[in-house]
Amino acid sequence: MTSPGSSRPRSLDDTVTSLQGPGELVAAVPVLLGFHPERSLVLIAVHGPRLRSVGLTLRADLPPLGADPTAVSDVAAVAAGHLVEAAPPGPLGGAVVVVDPGGPARADVVDAVLAALAAAGVEAGTCVWAESTAAGARWGCFPPCGCAGTVPDPSSTPLAARAVAAGTVVRSSREELRRSVGPTDVDRLRRRGLLLDRELDERARARDLAACLRTLDSALVAAADGRLQVDDELVLDMAVALQVPAVRDRALRECVGERAAAAEQLWAALARETPGPEAAEPAALLAVAALGRGDGALARIALERAQDAWPGHHLGAALDAALADGFGPDQVRAWLADAPW
Repeated sequence: MTSPGSSRPRSLDDTVTSLQGPGELVAAVPVLLGFHPERSLVLIAVHGPRLRSVGLTLRADLPPLGADPTAVSDVAAVAAGHLVEAAPPGPLGGAVVVVDPGGPARADVVDAVLAALAAAGVEAGTCVWAESTAAGARWGCFPPCGCAGTVPDPSSTPLAARAVAAGTVVRSSREELRRSVGPTDVDRLRRRGLLLDRELDERARARDLAACLRTLDSALVAAADGRLQVDDELVLDMAVALQVPAVRDRALRECVGERAAAAEQLWAALARETPGPEAAEPAALLAVAALGRGDGALARIALERAQDAWPGHHLGAALDAALADGFGPDQVRAWLADAPW
């Protein structure tokens, strides 16, 4: 199934065309996604003048080898459709990467993707398979090109250097990414759930806007200073504070402001340490912060956490739809700048 939320909307001029061949393109995939994919179809959009800007990077689960051709065509059509729908006006091209130990045998997937892209008027310039995206893994181009080689160390590529400078973290797998956001100690969250049931309403009735804003600011300062500790009191205070519209508005602005890195750290910690349904608020804020720096993979995982904690959570659902449409850093900043604070 296509997972458009596992994408990383980016604006990295000269990224694809400056890579030295298909091997470096494969090495770039985990940087673009935020994790090393397994058994995946990856589509990378390129657009702009001379097709030198990376657009949406999409990952989809590979259909099983020998799957019904209709199922393969459906996966290809959905992935290609998302790529085209999210593209800005102007020329559009793409690259296709199949990550799977049996990659050479997945010409069925590549053919289906090429057909779906061609039907939308998009030409794929590179079609390559790789055993994995790790350094030293074998890769090869699909026919008619016969190039082959091994994946270079991703950390040695110019793209990786730029990503590190921008604060990008590449995780070993999508599961590791999920653990970075998911609930931690089940017993602790159950105990905190009982605490919230007992005290949240009473504290909410007595809440003071100035005190709630101080709680948010204090937590952001602690995160920025590397001394953030998420205990019962902070979970309860932040759950109360984030119920206040003015505090939520401030929290949203912090997602792309000077303290964006501290805000992202705070939201991630609260998403892990807060029981549902209250965990949905910091998880949705984490998605905004992740999108603000182009990390669609983390945004998708954060939105899954929000929906698990609170099915139908308004901000989470709205962001989920926006992410599927290619919502990225520029759109996040424009949205927050235009918001009627």
